[in-house]
Amino acid sequence: MYLRQMETDDLDIMLKMAHAEGWSSDKFEFELYLNINPMGCFSCIIDEKVVGGIMTFTYPNSGWIGNLVVDRKYRLKGFGKALFRRGLQHLSPLPGMFLCASPMAVRLYSEFGFRKVSNINRWKRKGATLHLPKNKGNIEYVLTMDSICWHEDRSRMLDLALKNRFYAVNEGAWLGFGQVNDHWTIGPWEAYDKESALKLLQGSLVESTDQHILVDVPVQNTKAWDILTNMDFKVVGTSVLMCKGLLPEIAFDNIYGLASMGSKG
Repeated sequence: MYLRQMETDDLDIMLKMAHAEGWSSDKFEFELYLNINPMGCFSCIIDEKVVGGIMTFTYPNSGWIGNLVVDRKYRLKGFGKALFRRGLQHLSPLPGMFLCASPMAVRLYSEFGFRKVSNINRWKRKGATLHLPKNKGNIEYVLTMDSICWHEDRSRMLDLALKNRFYAVNEGAWLGFGQVNDHWTIGPWEAYDKESALKLLQGSLVESTDQHILVDVPVQNTKAWDILTNMDFKVVGTSVLMCKGLLPEIAFDNIYGLASMGSKG
């Protein structure tokens, strides 16, 4: 076994392993990780075969670990831990590191110095899709609001991510969304107030018998809970946002949906 930097040809293999785990992932998101941080994505190789991988995502003051997966036939052999340590090593110069863990993995990541920041609920709305806006809105407004919410410059990621997603803006909120395989995902979704957030979602949601929508929301945002409950979304899963090192003053009350179903905030 050895680890090497991930290559473009590895992405289809990674995506196949991700889908086997039921992840909401598409190739564009994996390409986004690799294009923005090519030196921080690693593959695990056995007999010249890719059997696992990990991707890291960097901002100026923080890094995120995501898409850590090992082929089921090669688990419980230490390959996942080896990949995780390599990702940590790459991000170590940054003040803070984040990841979203399954509840079962919290203890493992705690051993590496990560602490719990928030639960993240995954909400699902069956029988609905999202309207594609004709006017996407002011990108500078979007970037300013995002910076206020996260206390971080995420403009490089958003500039690239939103080229593959739709987004709508009103006077106090913005909402990004896109299609991933057979469903739609919301995110990022940020707002200064509940009324603006609600108006934006109401204006984007369309009934559809064969579609569904997913959105990941910090539990601290009780306003989002009220909106989603009233619009027939149901909680279908939970993950745990964890941090190692410096934790900025994240405005969870203004974050109604994370950027993706993966880990980049």
